This record gives sequence, C-alpha cells and structure tokens, in this order.
Amino acid sequence: MGKETRAACENILALAERRGLCASPTNRAELNRFTYLRSKGELVTPYAGLFASAGVWSRLLPSQRTRRVMRTLARLHPSWIFVGPSAALVYYLAVPPSAMWPLCIATTGNGTCESYAHAIRRRVSPSDVLVINGMRTTSLDRAVVDCMRTLEFPSALAIADSYLRKTNQPKERLEAMVASPQMGKAGIRNARLVASFSDGRAESWGESEARAAIIELGFQIPELQVPYQDPVTGKWYRADFSWSLGGAPTVIGEMDGLLKYTDSSITGGDTVGAFVRERQRESRLTIGGRSVMRFTPAQVKDRPYFERLLESYGIPRGEPLAGWKAR
Repeated sequence: MGKETRAACENILALAERRGLCASPTNRAELNRFTYLRSKGELVTPYAGLFASAGVWSRLLPSQRTRRVMRTLARLHPSWIFVGPSAALVYYLAVPPSAMWPLCIATTGNGTCESYAHAIRRRVSPSDVLVINGMRTTSLDRAVVDCMRTLEFPSALAIADSYLRKTNQPKERLEAMVASPQMGKAGIRNARLVASFSDGRAESWGESEARAAIIELGFQIPELQVPYQDPVTGKWYRADFSWSLGGAPTVIGEMDGLLKYTDSSITGGDTVGAFVRERQRESRLTIGGRSVMRFTPAQVKDRPYFERLLESYGIPRGEPLAGWKAR
C-alpha cells in the first residue's frame, strides 16, 4: 500500500475516532484497503463493514466498544431502534459484557425483522421510540423492564441495580413498574423476581453478578457497602459485601476486578501504588478479626468454585433461588 493511500485510510480512521465512531468504508476501494490493513493486524472489525484501529480498540472498555459500534450503526441505519440491553447501554446503565452481544435492534411497521449473528431483531411501536445521543431507542423504564424480562438472572439484576443507582430510586419503583398491568407479558414473573432482589447500592455489574450468584446458590445475602473505620488514620472504607455471622467474626467480600489496577483514571498511572493502597486497605479491614474473601468475575461465573469459596468462609446457606423460569 502506497504512502498516500495509507494516509487517506488513517485520515478516515482519525476522523471516526474524534467522533467516537468506527470507520465505515464508502466504496469498494476503501473496503479493500481497510480489509488489507486488517489482514496486517493494524485494524479490527468489531461489526460487519466497520473498522477501528487495533491499538485504539484494545484500550477501550467493552461498553465503550459496543457504544461506538452502536453510534456508527445509528448513522448508517437511521431506522434502527436499540432495545433491551442495547437500549440500557444507550442510557449508560451497567450492562455486563456477556449481555452486550448480540445487539438488540427493533424496527417499526411490517418490514423484515430477521435476526443474525450480530443482532437480534424485534418490533416496537413507533410511540415507544425516543432519540438519545443520536440513537433511536426506547425509554429508560422500558429498557430496564425488557432486560429484567428477557435476560438471565445475573445480567438482569446488574441492570436493575444500575437503574436504581442511576435514578436514585428505591426498589419499590421497579416493583411498581412490573406490577399487575404487565400481567401476561413474557418473562414478567422473572422481572418481578429481579425487582424483589434489586439494590442500588451495588456499584458495578461485577458486584451485582456476584450477589446474583450468592442468591442463586442459596447463601445468605450480604449487606452492601458497609462502612468500616480505620482506627489508625480515622479513614472510612466501604466493603463491597459484609456478612455478620452472629458470634463469629464478620466476613467481608471484595470484588477483585482488574480495572482498579489497570485503569489510569483510577490508578493515576501508578499501578504499583494502586496495588499497595489496596493491600493496606485490606489490612485495615481485617482489624478486629474480620476476614476478607476476594474473588474475580471469572471466579463468580465458575459456580462450583464460588460455592466452595463461600462455604469455606462459613457463609450461612438456605434455599437456592426459586421461581425463576428459564427462557
């Protein structure tokens, strides 16, 4: 590829990047050039016909990648309407990566509505459609109810928690949204179950999915974001999860995501310092005999492992989640 041709491709990519979009070739020649650069490992194709710099893409979070694809598709296909978890992303709710794909796209009227590898197609009434940040979507309330009805329990709970956190509403708000007027709607019983367990104190989708696993396995539901004071400095720390076990020492649960060590907006560019601060925080949380149980999102998904972990810390157990209807 010649220098001028490469420069032209880089200009297209740079313009798309500034706009928070993926590059979309407008003719066969551009498509061939971008395909060639992808074959060299310089570009990625996150969605059919869309391209992005491999270096840029590697630095984006899953939610940022998906929204970038969605914004691009909204420009290319103005009639498309994002629904369900895709709509939740439009509103910046905490959607777990496992629920981001395939995209959920709706149409109005009687046109074709076939699903394929990257997108699930549905229909909605024109009266339900709004335009948010240049993307056609449903209302926030409709989006969260659709997620609660159609997703698996951990993802549904994560989005419900995020809705409460974003709107500063109590869970009674969600319970009212899925009450009797919705009777007969597919998945509404699941949505009601999700609403009954929702809690806006959860601070991330990872924390929500961990609590969902605890509920599904029948372990005692922990208190969220309980404050503990450091007797040395007087500083207060909030624990992700806390179990008060009667006469036994309190068990603290901590979601150990990688972002706290790798995201420069959190670490300030000092990964080692972030690790040291986290170790010191943990040492303060254990003062008085409290124990700290750490786990990652991957370990939560490994249900047998997570079950053994909870049991090893003596977390009380009752009945597993009942009433959930697999879809």
